[in-house]
Amino acid sequence: PGAGARASSVAGQVWRLARDANGCREVQLAFDALDDDEDRAALASELRGHIWEAVRCPHANHVIQKCIVSLQPEAAQFIIDELVVNGCSPAGVSQAARHRYGCRIVERLIEHCTAPQVQQLIEALMVDAVTLSKHPYGNYVMQHILEHGPAEQRQKLTALLVQHAHAAGSDCYARAVVSKALSHGAIEDQVMLARALLREPGLIATMARTRHGHVAAKFVLQHLGEADRAEACRQLSEEVNVLRASRYGRFVAAFLASSDGMLEEAFRDAMPNVNLLADNGGVHGRGSFHGPVSSQHMVHAAVGGG
Repeated sequence: PGAGARASSVAGQVWRLARDANGCREVQLAFDALDDDEDRAALASELRGHIWEAVRCPHANHVIQKCIVSLQPEAAQFIIDELVVNGCSPAGVSQAARHRYGCRIVERLIEHCTAPQVQQLIEALMVDAVTLSKHPYGNYVMQHILEHGPAEQRQKLTALLVQHAHAAGSDCYARAVVSKALSHGAIEDQVMLARALLREPGLIATMARTRHGHVAAKFVLQHLGEADRAEACRQLSEEVNVLRASRYGRFVAAFLASSDGMLEEAFRDAMPNVNLLADNGGVHGRGSFHGPVSSQHMVHAAVGGG
């Protein structure tokens, strides 16, 4: 059917169709078929007053997402208003961010609406930022703020991660948020976060063995100053065997082995802090080296070399 016919077939019954598995597809196709912004806004207006119901619906949430990506940003304002203004309290937005369907709607708003539009929404999320970062669904919303949000709020979220570095670096979901923070935003904010992680004893070595955490370990080795890099080398060298046995730790170990002389120099600077055994020239607690232990030995050990 043509655009007009498809739109006519759903007009007046958008909300009813949106809650049905087949009907929600028809509504989305109607939005795709229309070329006129006013016509799309007219269809979307039938969803007013139903946003919180859509947040919890496995079908209607897709229609709300389609509205957000199809409408002009100002035409999607009613969705933000219902989530923030009519959501009883700032905790209402956090509730949506924690929901398996609601998080998708919040993500689309952050992606497609203007900075002034999403400011109040993101500020409400910031109240619960650390908890959301550790949530199975909320962490994706936090990542979207770091990737698509206004610069001021990206900086604010990174600062919160710095304050709660141990909690963020120790959690499997929050580590994904940390990883995103280290790849977006101002370099000075990224360095501040990396240094905060490094200050937590043993944290960077633990993170180096995880899917998202190994990104932080590599960032430390690439972007921090000589003294911090040397400290990172010391911490990682103490966990050489564990890194070698880890799927993601191997990447960090290989990165150490393949890096240039700057990292080799950092290793040499760190070596006096490594506890060495006098007998057999072994590394204390590891016992696998024979003869003098050099920084190159340590690098090779990280990837199983001689």
